Amino acid sequence: MKKSKYVLAAVGLASAVSLVLSGCSGGGDSSADASSEPAATSGEVTWWGYTPDTPVAERYIAEFNKEFPDIKVTYKNFENVDYRTTLTPALDSGKGPDVFVLSPAGGTPDLWGPYAIDLAPLAQEKLGADWESKFGEGYAKQLNDSTGRLVSAPMGGMAAGFLWIDQNILDAAGASVPTDYNSWVDTCAKITAIGKTCFTMGAGGADTFPTEMFHSIANSVDPNFFIEAATGKAKWSDPAGIETLNIVKKMRADGIISSDALDGTQYPLANEAFMRGDAAMVQMGFWYTQYSGAESCKTSMEAAGVANPTCFVQLPAAFPDVAGKGNGSAYFGEADYGLAISADSPNIGASKTFVSWMTMSTTGQQNVANALDLLPALQGVKPDFASISLVDDSVQKPAIEELISESGSTTQSRQYQTTEKTLDAIVIAIQQVLDPTVNKSVDDIAAELQSSSEASTVGAN
Repeated sequence: MKKSKYVLAAVGLASAVSLVLSGCSGGGDSSADASSEPAATSGEVTWWGYTPDTPVAERYIAEFNKEFPDIKVTYKNFENVDYRTTLTPALDSGKGPDVFVLSPAGGTPDLWGPYAIDLAPLAQEKLGADWESKFGEGYAKQLNDSTGRLVSAPMGGMAAGFLWIDQNILDAAGASVPTDYNSWVDTCAKITAIGKTCFTMGAGGADTFPTEMFHSIANSVDPNFFIEAATGKAKWSDPAGIETLNIVKKMRADGIISSDALDGTQYPLANEAFMRGDAAMVQMGFWYTQYSGAESCKTSMEAAGVANPTCFVQLPAAFPDVAGKGNGSAYFGEADYGLAISADSPNIGASKTFVSWMTMSTTGQQNVANALDLLPALQGVKPDFASISLVDDSVQKPAIEELISESGSTTQSRQYQTTEKTLDAIVIAIQQVLDPTVNKSVDDIAAELQSSSEASTVGAN
């Protein structure tokens, strides 16, 4: 039985907000006391997150335990939407994790920050008085709450706004990587002719992944529009917003967007279609680089249901210039997430040791870099490709190095300047545009997007 796709996004945020308003057990004097508690070399730590993937987290923990064998870290991974609906009640009950993932997106430093201790004293202790400058540009600020507390220590950065392609499928179809709208249509025709999906995406449910495609298309229409609309300097119902939604609609009609796009969310629907080798392209961010690794590729294909998998060559590709105006489609990025410590944790000392090692030590950050899951938060740390086994080193290594270079020079934020209410409104607008049973004009959908959104004040001045 299918529930209405259009209420789920709003319900997710409303539930989370109501739970926060019902009571935050953290914060106050207990948070201040916890911030001053010294780090420990033994204990147990529970860590929750929607990222990283479990195999990556387990590698981090194994390396951490080489230095701190007496601290046991247990990681629990959630799907994105499940994380949003599970974490708050767990923290409210006082039975939540010791350490939890907290991102700058959609105002979550204020949503979950009240449950967390201030990590600025720990950062100063480990990195010195100029600790903020030791992280990537803006990373620490993005993980401050509105009172200026560092509620989450930056784990790494993220860039998005590009595609990942299965080069094996393109080769089999005799197709090229698309660069504009018409070449994308031509490529998709060749790919579907050999029985494969061209571009897989999951736009159903409450997940906000579809906003990344919207952002990429908008950047092709007008590179300034998305951030201006997100911060209230433009309207989503302006001509650029209407053109963006019309391109989404046309992509579905012309066979670029797959017919099952509303049947599920990006995870698992699109992720599994791509990792099974059923689809030639998917839009994912830098975190997807990890599956270029021989072992991570194999693990992910097995998780997608492939028995005895043979890994394919996965490569990043620029999002096509679908508006045809010569703008291309600029990448966007920010601090992806950090690690927060619950003020109610009975294991503050051990948690501080784990969090500081992961986010503030060169050794910990080198492991982050080598996982190819994040852009390391600490300045100057880069992947050691000599210790990384890729599926095809000769092809993937230069492509990944170029991606890292371009990802480190983004000038647009990903979700940091977009409120949760706006992200959810964009998802609903995309769902309505893609659903042939919805009898609304694109202009009306854009108007509803504008009226349902909430401008961000972050970086608006």
